[in-house]
Amino acid sequence: MKILRLLLLLPALVIAGCVGPSLDFSSEPTTLSYTEPSASGLRAIRPYPNPDDVCQVIRENEAIREPVNNGTFLIACPKHERGAIQDRLNEGAEILGHSRHWTILTVAIVL
Repeated sequence: MKILRLLLLLPALVIAGCVGPSLDFSSEPTTLSYTEPSASGLRAIRPYPNPDDVCQVIRENEAIREPVNNGTFLIACPKHERGAIQDRLNEGAEILGHSRHWTILTVAIVL
């Protein structure tokens, strides 16, 4: 009976793990070292705003699709890089949420 329950539960766990990053994490750093964006379910494109910066432009996914459709793009900064996050906020970015070790922000597209 226990094995049957496990077999029924396993597909649900696999599907839940494929949904994408959750934005339900808190703003508190979960680590003080750098991790790859992919470890938090994010897909990085390039550093932002300069090639040597810690923040990354990220691709949309199922969990964070809407902001891309309203004239913004997504960036993510390591949570423990409070200075970089504050710099982005000072430039007009808005915090969308948090995904494990990273803070996700929206930045307006400037034409």
